[in-house]
Amino acid sequence: MTVPKIIQRTKRFNTMVKGFSKRKVATDLTLGEMLKCGRESKNISIEEAETGSKVKAKYLVSLEKDDWGDLPSSVHVRGFVMAYSKFIGLNVSEALGLFDREKKLYKKESVHNLSYKRTIKDVPILITPKLLGYVAAVVLIAAFFGYISYQVRGFAGTPDLKITSPGNNQIFEDDSIEIAGVADIDAVLRINQEVIPITNDGHFISDVKLHKGVNVIKVEAVNKAKKQTSEVLTIEYKPKTALINLNTNQ
Repeated sequence: MTVPKIIQRTKRFNTMVKGFSKRKVATDLTLGEMLKCGRESKNISIEEAETGSKVKAKYLVSLEKDDWGDLPSSVHVRGFVMAYSKFIGLNVSEALGLFDREKKLYKKESVHNLSYKRTIKDVPILITPKLLGYVAAVVLIAAFFGYISYQVRGFAGTPDLKITSPGNNQIFEDDSIEIAGVADIDAVLRINQEVIPITNDGHFISDVKLHKGVNVIKVEAVNKAKKQTSEVLTIEYKPKTALINLNTNQ
């Protein structure tokens, strides 16, 4: 029998092809190379090997390429090696021995690669003055654009205004009420044309004198772009004496 040149290497293993006696051949082939050489030496195609060994062609190709990552569990692969080597006439014991050795090497390499990846992942980030400078620059840039966005939004939109007390359309017995609410801190707030200060957190509060009968109170906020938001309260002032007289007449 003519042995393919690729198996003329250094390591020794036993092989047997049907119709020939067992003999030792010098080789340092991997399991995949050995299986491929055995198949090609008998002019067997992958499709024929699939039919004869009862092992799917994709697994046979992975075996010949020593592609362990695309193969199922070791128990299944061991059965593949046994069936395939037997079909193409190789020494089954030698093939399984080579499989066991290469499987151990593959596991060691996989554990080493996983350990390396974990080591890279766990490397702490060194905080240097240069890194702090970059972080500070990013924060300043973000703050600058945030301020610009805030100014543009304030310039383009109407100011916020909300009266929290009193409610609209209420009747009071006292001649003054307290009007409170929230508004944009950059706005100018007026109650019946009188400017009212706004606190740093946007709140305002002011006493308003009432006259007998119905009082219309206008609260307005105007921003730098002259955009305006306003609310109107309708409050009725009825002194206690008036209420007593009204009840008596009834």
